Amino acid sequence: MASAAVLAGVLVVGIGIGSAVTSTTQGNQGNIASSQQLDMAVADPEFCRQWGASAFVMEVQMYTTMNPSSSFVTQPKLQPGCVIRRENWSVLQKEGAVSNEQMRQCKQRMNTFAYIGSVKDKPEVRCVYQTDIVDNKFVTKGIAEDTSGLTPEADQF
Repeated sequence: MASAAVLAGVLVVGIGIGSAVTSTTQGNQGNIASSQQLDMAVADPEFCRQWGASAFVMEVQMYTTMNPSSSFVTQPKLQPGCVIRRENWSVLQKEGAVSNEQMRQCKQRMNTFAYIGSVKDKPEVRCVYQTDIVDNKFVTKGIAEDTSGLTPEADQF
């Protein structure tokens, strides 16, 4: 019985310490704990929020050898970026970030644009593909598997 009380006490203290550390962690210390912090981490927060959504951009290179058959992965490089909604591509063109040809090619594949850096200072722009919403394991399901966490925008950004 005494060991159960000690374990319960340790659990309460652990939760208290974890809550204190989490609530005092600032985004400028290398931690992004909320979507608001991510929004402010992109180079053009207002532009990105108005025309798209902020995003984590993970750059990873993978190497696969054939003999012996093995794979190698680089350390991921994580940085803030922005995904532009399909209906807002023209703002990237107005800023000179994409050409007519880039827009044509990306539209042909039914994709959208994402960028890293400031839209006003030659950002790194890529045509990106949205994954199927059914494969998103972060979507919150409601009661009785009601898909209340699914919005039309989440399915067709």
